[in-house]
Amino acid sequence: MSTRAVALGVAVLLWSAAVCQAAGGEIIVSGQQADAVTVKDMPADNGVVAGVVVNNSRQVVRDVKLLIRNAWLWNNERHPGAVNPGNAEFFTVRGEIPPGASLPFTYRTPPLPQRSDGHFITSAEVVEFTQVGSSAASF
Repeated sequence: MSTRAVALGVAVLLWSAAVCQAAGGEIIVSGQQADAVTVKDMPADNGVVAGVVVNNSRQVVRDVKLLIRNAWLWNNERHPGAVNPGNAEFFTVRGEIPPGASLPFTYRTPPLPQRSDGHFITSAEVVEFTQVGSSAASF
């Protein structure tokens, strides 16, 4: 098998893993979405993460899956401790979001340890969503 055929096969597998056809004209999109759906206004306070999911695409989207990370930053990065208390969890924002609209969400993280050797930075990113009424993904 030629290198070109292998590369084409890998590209097709990666594309099919990123966009999976669902029943009823829906497409489940994962991986790089070219900012089709984004998260903004996401303050985190005492384990409560609140923000807004924005649909920047031309299709209705629903069931936006977020990866919420509590990254741990050591005060002394050159000599970090033995155990990093950072973590990450998935959270799905349920509901449909029309094109150009947004949907607020709130998520309660498990309690984060209070420590004096560093601090947490919480972030969220879109990892998957469903496009409704489409036969092909359009970004």
